[in-house]
Amino acid sequence: MTIKKTSLITAALLVSVAVFGQKAKRTSANNYLQYGELDNAKEAIDPCITNETTMLEAKTYFFRGQIYQAIYETKEEKYKSLDPNPLQVAFESFLKCEELDDKKFHTEMTLKYLDVQGKQFVNEGITRYNAKDYAGALAAFENTLKACAIPEIKRTDSLAIYYAGACAEQLGDLAKAEKHYRDAMAANYKAEAAIVRMQNMYAAAGNDEKSLAILKEGRKLYPNNQSLITNEVNVYLKSDQHAEAMKSLELAIAGEPGNASLHFALGFVNDRLAAKEIEANPKGNDAYTAYLAAAEKSYSKSVELDGSNFDAVYNLGALYFNQAVKLNEAANLIDDTKKYEVAKKAADVVFDKALPILEKAYAITPDDKGVLVSLKQLYYRKMVEDASFKSKYDEIIARMKG
Repeated sequence: MTIKKTSLITAALLVSVAVFGQKAKRTSANNYLQYGELDNAKEAIDPCITNETTMLEAKTYFFRGQIYQAIYETKEEKYKSLDPNPLQVAFESFLKCEELDDKKFHTEMTLKYLDVQGKQFVNEGITRYNAKDYAGALAAFENTLKACAIPEIKRTDSLAIYYAGACAEQLGDLAKAEKHYRDAMAANYKAEAAIVRMQNMYAAAGNDEKSLAILKEGRKLYPNNQSLITNEVNVYLKSDQHAEAMKSLELAIAGEPGNASLHFALGFVNDRLAAKEIEANPKGNDAYTAYLAAAEKSYSKSVELDGSNFDAVYNLGALYFNQAVKLNEAANLIDDTKKYEVAKKAADVVFDKALPILEKAYAITPDDKGVLVSLKQLYYRKMVEDASFKSKYDEIIARMKG
């Protein structure tokens, strides 16, 4: 009996020593922290979160949070490399402390740490975002949002919300991106930019239904937003809704009169409407003439604003060329010689108008088939009366063959 009793006493002593030993390590960790010995503090506290005698005590995580927070904030190079992400470890530690701290011994200080960390994670997120570490930035911004959601802290960090959306977008998580962007809109932070980004990201992903729904929502909320107006134009052009596109383009140009692309797009729409009108009414009418004049005006303005834009230059030249072809075809149907000559001269005037524009297009993109075919015909016509055009004609023929 005595032997058994002694064994029980010994066992109890061993357990007591083990418990005391682990808690002593935790105390040592805190002491090392006070002395600024962060390497020793970390070494002492790390085992405490896996030991059954200390792993469920709030004090363990409170000390751990303080130690890792100190590692994050230290300016001493020898301590900076102790952990790759000390702020994250500190944050998780204080959250765990708050969870375990039934008696609220550490609550006041824990909440102060968490509030400060929420702000520090914003800076961390910005740094990672600028470095294109979108996954790391998203984790940082979402930690800020987690801290802000704690009832005793309860604040709104609009920047973190918006850029969490931007990070999720970059990572291809469009559902999460939309959630954060809509939260940013609710907080009235970069609301217009948020809805533009949502519309663009769904369009880029090929989700036309979602993109169009958000576009309509955005146009209703922000009727003068230039990006949304331009996007609406592109949607209408893509679906051949030219009348609707024209309304949106006129509105867009009113807000951005120096945008060559918008003037080109308006010219294109009028050009297409003119083509449809002449197809329905081969003899032409006032509507056809008006569309053609409007197309010429817009193309000319686009070229004036940006003379290097091949599409605008070529389309203006093609407009004149096609118009001249129709005038020439009409002249060939006239039997009266005098009237024929008048009509032919009118066609030649427009052909001559097309020539320098198409030559400019040729200078920009010399291998474009449409330009080469048009210039071939124009130079041939001119060559009949002026032999000096033969060299230009030969150049075009050689390029078409080569």
